[in-house]
Amino acid sequence: MTAPRFVLDTELCTGCQACVLGCWMENRTTQTLPWRKVHTFNGHRHPDLPVFHLSLACHHCAHPACLEHCPAGAYTRDAATGAVTLRPEACMGCRYCTWACPHDAPHYASVKGTVEKCTFCRPRLERGLEPACVARCPVYALRVEPRAAGAQPSQAGFHGWALEPGIRFQGRPAPPALTAPPEASAVARALASLLFVPEPRITLRGEWTLVAFTTLLAAVTGRVAAGGPWGHPWALLGALAAAMALSALHLGRPGRAWRAVLNLRTSWLSREIALAAAFVVLCAAVFAGLLPAWSAAAAGFATLFAVDRVYQVAVKVPPYNLHSAHALLNGLYLAGILARWWPLAVTAGGLKLALYGFRKAYFARKGRSIRPALSLVRVATGFIGPLFLPVGWAAFGAILGDLIDRCEYYEELAFPAPPAALNEAILTSVYKY
Repeated sequence: MTAPRFVLDTELCTGCQACVLGCWMENRTTQTLPWRKVHTFNGHRHPDLPVFHLSLACHHCAHPACLEHCPAGAYTRDAATGAVTLRPEACMGCRYCTWACPHDAPHYASVKGTVEKCTFCRPRLERGLEPACVARCPVYALRVEPRAAGAQPSQAGFHGWALEPGIRFQGRPAPPALTAPPEASAVARALASLLFVPEPRITLRGEWTLVAFTTLLAAVTGRVAAGGPWGHPWALLGALAAAMALSALHLGRPGRAWRAVLNLRTSWLSREIALAAAFVVLCAAVFAGLLPAWSAAAAGFATLFAVDRVYQVAVKVPPYNLHSAHALLNGLYLAGILARWWPLAVTAGGLKLALYGFRKAYFARKGRSIRPALSLVRVATGFIGPLFLPVGWAAFGAILGDLIDRCEYYEELAFPAPPAALNEAILTSVYKY
């Protein structure tokens, strides 16, 4: 059979939610969260803005980001139907697929500790039937057609076309792809309260264990790279091992944490976990006098690079998505301080300070909070203090400053999602406010 794709006619969709109900009726034995959502733009019916309804679910991409990034190998794609499905028995609840998907299709079900998503009603497709959401649409705004080869032309407010999602929009553009005059920006920000705002998929409160793990990982890497004498190396190694174990607590199914290394071929999260485990083993060998320190340090810096790659699906700050709290920069900065290798310390620290200042200036121009008091503490402890303090206290100040920056980093993570993209696109369209 030819794999189908969804077609959504934005002229016909009334936002009646019949597709959502049809999806639930078909999958209610396994569904605890809505797999399809109808996003309404300008639900308050502001007279100067158009009203759009977008019925969206998983688009079963030809190159699905969820399948590529899942560390547990829980996703599969059926070549005949094009359905991208999740095996719940293989999901460990890490939620990384929810970060990576630009269409906000997978959702974490806390009651199960695993992720759920649309199955494309694969059993119905195999019997020659339409998906339940299509079959229940009363105005034929949602339907299926044979999937065309190649990526479709981009649609304003909808990202991720490089994945070749199985959906085609027709009808009027949603929203109009026009250019905003500069004087409209203040009113546009005021109107933002009228738009749908997506819920954050990650918060500092929910991911504090990852903050602790990545900060300590950078600190231990810097310490090992600086070389001996070691002082209390086993306490340091024990703290790192404890932080790794603690980071597993954010999983919905911690007992399946062993599955995290099953997708080394395409998942940076799998690579991070494997490299972190290798780093711990190599550190133990170094502290026991079996290996030179550079071998463990190399593994540590490779792990920090993998950590930063994991978050590239979410970091959206100029320039080039570089961030002053990147784990690799933190490790290099601390290594330079502890080894008294000032060219490295000055280079890494100067780059971090420049990125921090640039980001704060960028946020100020965008009207976002720059947390001035916290920013002052971060600069004083992480950059100014190390210039005047003894090495031990300088390293402590650098770690404290990096911890503050890392907490801000998690608060600033922004994930691609159709509602947010539509807000951005419509607010840059021409309307006479």
